[in-house]
Amino acid sequence: MARKKDRKTETLSLRLDPKTKFMLEFVARINGQTFTTIVERAIRSSIGAIHTGGNIPRDWTDFWDPQEGVRTLKLLQCNEYPTTPDEDDLKKFVTIHWPLFYASRTFEEPHRVYVEILWPKIAEYRRIWAERRNRDFWAARDAMAADLSAAKVQPPEFPRRIIFRKREKSVMRRTDQ
Repeated sequence: MARKKDRKTETLSLRLDPKTKFMLEFVARINGQTFTTIVERAIRSSIGAIHTGGNIPRDWTDFWDPQEGVRTLKLLQCNEYPTTPDEDDLKKFVTIHWPLFYASRTFEEPHRVYVEILWPKIAEYRRIWAERRNRDFWAARDAMAADLSAAKVQPPEFPRRIIFRKREKSVMRRTDQ
């Protein structure tokens, strides 16, 4: 059975100095390849040597997933992966609402079905949480649970109580408010 070619759907714009552009054109002409093929092969070749630090070095293949949400969740749980302030806020959000994003409290495996349904509206859920958490902490959770129900998927059970660490003492909040 013939292997289907990967469909190319992403574009990349590059600014090159004249010498580098000439080198690219030269290699393309000599090898009878397109610019895209040369750039793809160069990227694959150089990226194979890049790994995260830590006790278990990981490369890009440990994080790749066709679903953007799953990919992002995997990256957020890697302490060695540098994050932006926005990603730090996203990590806080998904950690607090973990039953909607992860299969277990260990955060090792994203819950694919939930993520596929919820991720297209993640910015909206985060906006709800940012605007309403001081008066209705679980408003975003309720919106996500409603969207799962609308997709005919049973929302997860949230623990009755969730513990937050605040200034070295535990604070208990009811999750069913």
